[in-house]
Amino acid sequence: MSNESASIEAIKLTRTVFEYIHGNLGLLKFNVEELVPTNGTGGTESKKWDVTCTFFESLGSSAPSRYKASVNLNDKTVIIKKIDGGKELEEKRYTVTPTPETQKQSPESKV
Repeated sequence: MSNESASIEAIKLTRTVFEYIHGNLGLLKFNVEELVPTNGTGGTESKKWDVTCTFFESLGSSAPSRYKASVNLNDKTVIIKKIDGGKELEEKRYTVTPTPETQKQSPESKV
């Protein structure tokens, strides 16, 4: 694990998954609305986070899309749910693994 805080790692994993799904241009104006730790007590930092974010999915989007991502830093799993009018839609699970050729993280979908 790097020297970054767990909250920053959770945001980066979330963004990595969305870049994999929508591409770089599909993440216009990526914005974190809410970041909530879902475990960790006392002096230990949470390894699980709920990240609520918005972004424009394409150049032609007229309004940002809203998503909730549940991130587990222990196994690099991100479960995403699109939020439409306050209602959460179907969820999809991704596991982020480093690719050998670039050492960048690349998600694999596990539906």
